[in-house]
Amino acid sequence: METHTAIDITSLLGMIKQESKMPGPKVTIYFSVPHASDFAIIGRAELKAHIHTAVGLLQNLNTSAELSQIVLEKLRSLLKEKELWSQRSEGYAIFASASILRYYALPLPMEGKVWVNSDFHIVPLIPLLCLPEQFYLLEVSLGKPRMVRVHSQFSVPVSLERVWALEAARDNEDIVHNRAFHTSAASPASGGHGGMIPHGGSQDGEFRRREFFFKFLAQTVDEVLQHQPTVRNGVPLVITGTDELVAHFRKHLRYQNVLASPERIGIPDGDPLTLDTGTWNKCLHLYSDREASKTTGQDKLEELRSRGRVTEDLDKILSLSAAGGIMTLIVNEAALRTNGVESKEPDLVNAALVLTLQHHGEALTSS
Repeated sequence: METHTAIDITSLLGMIKQESKMPGPKVTIYFSVPHASDFAIIGRAELKAHIHTAVGLLQNLNTSAELSQIVLEKLRSLLKEKELWSQRSEGYAIFASASILRYYALPLPMEGKVWVNSDFHIVPLIPLLCLPEQFYLLEVSLGKPRMVRVHSQFSVPVSLERVWALEAARDNEDIVHNRAFHTSAASPASGGHGGMIPHGGSQDGEFRRREFFFKFLAQTVDEVLQHQPTVRNGVPLVITGTDELVAHFRKHLRYQNVLASPERIGIPDGDPLTLDTGTWNKCLHLYSDREASKTTGQDKLEELRSRGRVTEDLDKILSLSAAGGIMTLIVNEAALRTNGVESKEPDLVNAALVLTLQHHGEALTSS
């Protein structure tokens, strides 16, 4: 059995491709559990009901008793799987066949459905496929900024020791937090005119200090993000901190896929890995708000249609997707809400989706 806390599209597509060569039915189950202290009890009952549905669907396909037993035993083993129920997730996806059992904890709720087909069913995952697999979160501060890689259920610290070392080497200087400079009251000897900068510093000197620090921090963050796996537009970087410090830092940052949080987002403690779902949800809300202001699937469909670049012939779509000729596959939202089914025939929409993603195309939904 393989467990995955975050959807890895490359791995998922590889599994589907490999399993498509194997005989026998493929069972796909999606479901969610409520926000409740007894979510594990409710989740087990939900899964048990879906397994019962799978029994009927396998029988409708005249699957042999021996083969059905193998698949069903794999599914029933999840009812006792401690890791699956140790922490609540918004949704779950389960893929089972005679040769494999894999489940994912998902960051989005999923309508409870069961499919039994010749291939695993991933059409309901389209809303999730449009989301980043991870975020980077940077807490901008003077002295010891922090950075983590945020997944749907855990966060992994990213080292900024170079930046920390820079400040440690200059620890004989005062670090002034969140203000350009401090002044002290005028002394009688000065005749009451003006003020003085403590420790012989100056506003200009403090600004240069900050300028150098944020320039070095931005350079370090740029280098970290450049060495990440290539994805379209890059992994989103969420920046949190005071408005003043964030603005100063962004002036030097070259990376473009940036989300500035209007509220402070705390970075969870832990090394090398911290279990955490709240941080992901905050980053996800920022990302969703930004994407909602962009072109929707419906808008893109109409724009492409006006340029004569849309085909709705399913046979042609399958042919093009197999050859890597589909840049954007727009699926009607009704396809996401179809009832779970059993069928010996391939699901053509699902097949087109898999082929499009395997050739690095994108998938959107439209009403």
